[in-house]
Amino acid sequence: MPLVSVLTPTQAHNADHIEALWNSLKGQVLPPGWDFEWLVQEDGVRPAVRDLLPDEPRIRYDALGVQLGGAATRNVALARATGELIAGMDHDDWYEPGGLAALVQPLTEDPAIAWSCGQIRWQNPDGSSWVKPDVFPPGRIEPAVIAETFVRTDDFPFPAAVTTYRRAHLIAHGGWPAVARSTDAVLLAAFSTHWPGVWVDRVVGTYRRWPAQHTVQPADIAIRDVPHVRGVIAQRFAAERALTGG
Repeated sequence: MPLVSVLTPTQAHNADHIEALWNSLKGQVLPPGWDFEWLVQEDGVRPAVRDLLPDEPRIRYDALGVQLGGAATRNVALARATGELIAGMDHDDWYEPGGLAALVQPLTEDPAIAWSCGQIRWQNPDGSSWVKPDVFPPGRIEPAVIAETFVRTDDFPFPAAVTTYRRAHLIAHGGWPAVARSTDAVLLAAFSTHWPGVWVDRVVGTYRRWPAQHTVQPADIAIRDVPHVRGVIAQRFAAERALTGG
């Protein structure tokens, strides 16, 4: 049976909402013949997230026992994955009904497609929510379009954290990059320069904003700016173009 491996990095002090992610995941109905495994990879020297998870054969938990950071934690989970496809979902977010299937389906239909991504609903602490307007029409996205759009607009076209990849391509690419933050965005910008993908015309998940999450902390926001994460995307794209004559 073909599998999609859902990778979730987590930490004991910040895993408040991981049960909600599992509740959204266990209800997913995938394309016929497909199933999922959920790889929960705990980062940190005092692992404790296992106690928050149910006893379920599709959950494959592992603890690092050391502090490695988001990119390395994801890559350890990637090395453990057995699925043909790799899907990312952070521990404080969740899938909408049918969201995972919507990401898997295009990759089952076209072997040339190496990734898929879709809309995310952003939920604020007060319960209000919004969906970022589409930058692309639904369907195939050719190589280099994602990085070119970022460089031209100084804005990433959609949340990259829920992107689904072909595992062989992702491993060949080297997995998640060693950047301080926004590893998903830097990965997709570079990965999609080499392989085409699909933009799914539906909301596939919800991105939870809450006071304790890493990505709303001032220091975290600052490090994503130039010359850190945003600069890495632009520099890599420029170097790729220069070397390939694109």
